[in-house]
Parts: sequence; C-alpha cells; structure tokens
Amino acid sequence: MSARDDLAAPVAERGEPQIIAGRYEILSLLGAGGMGTVYRVRDRVLDELVALKMVRRELLDSPGILERFRREAKLARRVTHRNVARVFDVGEGEGERFLTMELIDGEPLSAVLAREGALPLGRASEIASDVAAGLACAHAAGVVHRDLKPDNVILARDGRAVVSDFGIARAFLGSAGPSDTKGFLVGTPAYMAPEQVEGRDDIDHRADIYAMGALLYEMFTGECAWTGRSAFEIAFARMQRPPPDPRRLKPDLPTPFAELVLRSMARDRDDRPSTMEQIAAVLSGLTLPVQVLSEPPPVTPIPGVPSDGKTVAVLPFRNAGEPDDEYLAEELTDDLIDALSMTPGIKVRPRGAVLRYRQIEVDAREAGRALGVRVVVSGSVRRARGQVRIAARVVGVDDGFQLWAKRFDRPEQDVLSINDEVSRAIASALTVDAGAARDSPSDPVVVDLYLRARHEYRGFWPDHLRRSIALFEQANVLAPDDPSILSGMAAALARSAFFSGARELSRAREVASRAVASAPDLGEAHLSLGMVLFHLGESPAASRAFRMAVRKTPGLAEAHAALGRLLVEVGVFQEGIPRLEAALALDPETSAANAELMRTHALLGDWDASDDAVRRVRSLDGAFGHWALRARLALWRGDAALASAHLARIEEGSSMVMRVPRIVRSVVNDGKIPAEEPPLAAIAESDEGSVRRRAFLLQIHAEMAAHLEEDARTLEAIQLAAEVGLIDLVWLERCPLFRRVRMSPRYYAPHALVKKRCAEILEAYRTP
Repeated sequence: MSARDDLAAPVAERGEPQIIAGRYEILSLLGAGGMGTVYRVRDRVLDELVALKMVRRELLDSPGILERFRREAKLARRVTHRNVARVFDVGEGEGERFLTMELIDGEPLSAVLAREGALPLGRASEIASDVAAGLACAHAAGVVHRDLKPDNVILARDGRAVVSDFGIARAFLGSAGPSDTKGFLVGTPAYMAPEQVEGRDDIDHRADIYAMGALLYEMFTGECAWTGRSAFEIAFARMQRPPPDPRRLKPDLPTPFAELVLRSMARDRDDRPSTMEQIAAVLSGLTLPVQVLSEPPPVTPIPGVPSDGKTVAVLPFRNAGEPDDEYLAEELTDDLIDALSMTPGIKVRPRGAVLRYRQIEVDAREAGRALGVRVVVSGSVRRARGQVRIAARVVGVDDGFQLWAKRFDRPEQDVLSINDEVSRAIASALTVDAGAARDSPSDPVVVDLYLRARHEYRGFWPDHLRRSIALFEQANVLAPDDPSILSGMAAALARSAFFSGARELSRAREVASRAVASAPDLGEAHLSLGMVLFHLGESPAASRAFRMAVRKTPGLAEAHAALGRLLVEVGVFQEGIPRLEAALALDPETSAANAELMRTHALLGDWDASDDAVRRVRSLDGAFGHWALRARLALWRGDAALASAHLARIEEGSSMVMRVPRIVRSVVNDGKIPAEEPPLAAIAESDEGSVRRRAFLLQIHAEMAAHLEEDARTLEAIQLAAEVGLIDLVWLERCPLFRRVRMSPRYYAPHALVKKRCAEILEAYRTP
C-alpha cells in the first residue's frame, strides 16, 4: 500500500456508527448552537429515538457548574406538557457531558422565520399560544427557561409548537455574575431581558415573558427587535432605549397585538404581564382582522443561511492515484459541493473558500473551525485499471463525532452516481431531504469527458472555453441526450459568445433547449437557456427561464444572481437585491452578484452599501472586471484620480477582454476615447457581438463621453444602446454622469424605448 493509499484507509475503515456512552447510536445531526450540538440518536437499551445534546466542554469549566447542570436538568424533568420537549437524563461519554431529551419531529421556528419572514397573525398567535401554555406549565413547576428564542421552539409536524432546552440555560446563565461574560457566550442577547443583561441573581419567570415579547415581535415583523454589530451592543440596546414598536415595520398590525408586544418587553419587569397565562388569555381574546385571516401564504422564499447550524465544508478530495488524475479529485469535490449547495437546509462553503486546503495535510476539525462550519466532509479518490475507489467521511467540528463514513470500490463509470450517494448520505446525516437522485451518464469515456469539460469551463477565459466546448461536444456525440452534458455545453457556448462574438449563440440556444426538454426539472438546464436568451436580447424569455431555474433548484447561486441582476436592471430593487444577496449567501464567491450589488447600490446613491460590497471581495490584483468596475464607480463619484489608481491594478493585455479597461484608461489618463475604437454606429451594427455585449460597450462609451462632457456623443451612444436592446433602466435613469443630458429632449426617446422593454420583461416575469 502506498503512502497515498494510507490517506484513505482511516476514512474507509471507520464506517461503523459512533456510539456514545455505550448506549446512544448517532444517526444524524439535528442542529447546533451556543450551548452545544444536538444529534438524533437511537437509544440501544430502550430501542427508541431521542435527541442528545452534547454540551460544549468549555461551558462546564466553572467550579460547581457540573453539579448545577445536573440539578437543573433534574428539575426540568418535572415539566410534562405537550408543548414542552421532556428532559430524560444527564450522562457522560467520550469525555463529554450530554443531555437526552424527547425527539420532536419538526423544524425550529428560526428556520421558518428565515425562510418565510413575518408570519400571518393567525399562525403567529397559534404558535405563541402553544409556547405560552408550555412555559406556564414550566413556571408552575418552578422552572424558568431563561433562553427562549426561535431556535428553541420546534414546530412539530403534528401541528403543535414545542419548547426545548429547559434546564440548560438556567444552569449556565444563572452562574454568570454582573462582571462575567459567560452569559453572553451561552445566552442569546437578542432575547435577553434587561435584568439578565444586568447580571441580577434574582431572575424569575418574567425574563421568559420578556423573551416571549421579543419572539412575538419577530413573528409579527420578520425582524429581530434588537440588532447591532456585536453581542454587547445588542444586549445593551434595551438598557438605553424603550422596546421598538412593531408597527414601525408592520404599520397594519392591529393595536392590541402591538400593545401585547410592548407590554411584554417592558424595561421594568413589574410592568410586564405577570404570568404566561395572562399572555395566553390576551392572545385568545384578540380578534384577527378579516383581511389577515384570508391573506395568502407567503411568496416563494429566497433561501439564505440555515439557522440551525447545518453548515458544511467539503475539503478537497485527495488524489490517491496518478498525477494526471488530479482533475478527477478536483471535479468530484466540486460536483459534491454543487450537489450539497442545491440541497435545501444546508449551507455549504464555496469552492474558493476550501481551495487553500488542496494537497496539504490538515486536521478536519481545525479546518472546519477556520471555515466557520459545523460539519466537514473529507475524502480521497483513486482510479486504477478501470476501477475507482472513493472514500468519504463526515465529521462534526464541535466534538469530532463521525456522522458517516464509507468506502466505495466501483467501476469508474460510477463516479458520479457514487457522488450522488455520498451527497444523499450527508443530507441524511444532517436530517434534511436530499431530493431525487440525478440520472448520471454511465459510459466511463463520457464521464471522463464530462468531468474534463467542467474542469476547463471553470477556467473562464477563451482558451479554456474552447477546450471545454470541444470536450462537451465529444461527450455529446456519445451521449446525445444527457441533460448535464447539454446544460454544460450550452453554458460554455453562451459564455464564449461574450468573448468571441455571437456566432455560437444560435447553436447554444438549440443545445440549451434540448437540455430543458430532456430534463425539465433540472435547474441548470433552465439557467443555461436563460443565459443564452439573455445574450440574444430576448430578456422576457430569459426572465422566465431564470425564474424556473430558481424554482427547480433553489440552491443554485448562479440562478439567483442572474435573476437578481435582471430585476435590478429593470428597476425592481425590492426583489432584485434580495436575490443577489441570496446568491452570496449560497456562495460568497459569486462575483457577478457582488459586482452587481456594488453597482446597484451606487446607482441608488447608497455609497456606504456599495463600499460594503467592495469590502466583501478578496484581493483581486489583475482582475480586470473588478477594477474596471471600481474605476467606473470612481468616475460616477467625480474622482478621476481614484479611477486612475484602480486602473493601475489591471495588468496590460491585448485581448478583447481588455477593451473596456483600455477605453476607461484612455479617457482618464489622456482625456479622449482611443482612436482605434470603431465608430458608435459600427459597434451597434456589428454582428460579432451578442446583443448584451454590444449594448454594454455602448454604455461604456456613453459614460466616457459624459465624463468628457461630450453631450452629443453621450446621447448618440445612449440612443444606439437603446436601439440595440438595452434593458438597464436603472443605469439610464440614475447614473450620476447623465444629470445634464437627461434634460435634453433627445433623452426621452431612448428612455421611453428602454422603459417599454422593461415593462415587457416584468410582465413576462410575473406571468405564471
């Protein structure tokens, strides 16, 4: 066995389920929070499923805390109510302390709020009534929760709301004195009562009533009552200001509902309702407005970051075979990241974030902590004599528990189906639904061509795209109806059109249409078709394709970015900006989304938000697109010196992709548009560029002419851009460089044309 084989051996050989305290078999991860990690486990003694919370070791370091933990857990066992998750036992295993509790089949309220935002009043009132009933029972037994928050309210599939984690908060929060920060580490500042922030030692049930008010506020408005840049800022906000009125965010909230929130969150605990029974009585006596009772369910949500700790990093798989097979390990890693990214309920670190761990020895838990995730996937791949060995392992970062491990020895044509199996096993280990398995190619030659083509496509530049298209074409000959191959080829052809002209777009359209026909439920197929239509200038149809891509595959970051860009350009900021933010939440490396946010916020006059988007970008020395955009934004601000400094970061080159920075550099440094640039009419009439590219070049010329105060040339460029197919209404109406030309009568005709085109796009987008 080689040294490389040794890398895979531990992963492959430790596939048995992990047992805690000789009794509890770990089945999957339920969630994670400030106090510990929660697992779904099987009690082998009683043959029952229970929840096991492994308490963070650092929380048990204080003198006497372990005994307090036992005492409070024992007290919590007294609480028996249908709206309370019952505490069973306190135990020790693997050198760690844990708590076993009733397993509730459902999802935390925090996940529902993250997905849906503000809840209908009827639904929020029902949840709050259940929570109040459970807490009233606990208070009657002498138990105060002290850490009530959306994470600790489970919405069970049988319709009830259940409060969990009794006994834990009191054990730890109650040990913190006025000068001790432990309470901030294990508590949740957004829901803490003022007396908890002060560190008083006489905390009683009224702290739970305050948290109930904060919970109601969030369910009614979709926002936390208290926000800030740090835990301390959030916690102390309530010491300096009265509780916020929820009608600020929801003006139509009936007054009795708002008054209940404000009374429950009163600064002085004597001013709050005295018992949970009082809150339940108020809720039951409130009359819901007719329009609220009949309001439709929330619109399709934009996915964001899961709130229950199901964050995953897939470390680069190690190539345990020949050096030429390095691409195989890289593409299988990327394919697994893609598959997990499209699994609702899981937040996956993007490819760019884990690349630093390529070809280096690293401890999985250490890497997981550095990446800020709860779970790490690691593995290796080796191909030899027509066979492939893939070993994969899933480990919890907090405690090192192995959630799943397996070694596959299969024919090499099975590599993608193995990845599907790994993805589904990981989803199961994290207690989420992986969805339907894809139909992967089975010919080993086709699989290899497909993986090599994807590898080249990620290279982005023209040479890479030419090689990618050639490889996709070879694969397509052998598997003419495979939707993954067709989607990949269409995307490569569409991207190539931006660099080499529109010659390939008609072919790209035919390929993308075949992909959609072959796999109508594949989000990537609709995305590829949308990209082609977008470049062809058929934006109404592109909007429908992007919308379908998001609907079919909600975790597809590129689809959110494409739809978000289209929406902000036509002026629908309230929908477009959240789409762009969703793309970044799904994959922070989605540079197109971040660039569009930089530009959009600048056009809206929010330079602070634009600068925030700039700060999210890592070092991009030599990246012409990023620095060219920043140079343009500097000119919008009237800062030519800053624009020149940004342009200096771009490496010189003669390729077509350097055309825009060359134009901007010539205007900034020489005060003129380059002499070699073709006339504007020639750009508009060219058949070498896609509609999108020609319109974009005319936009650049309009901006540069406006900077040089050449009004006639500016208006000519705007008119031609509109005639070519411009849809960028927000740019036309808000670019700071056009303040003067917007007063010209010549501005109204192109503006009307673009506005009409945008209305057609919106009509198509909103039509089912």
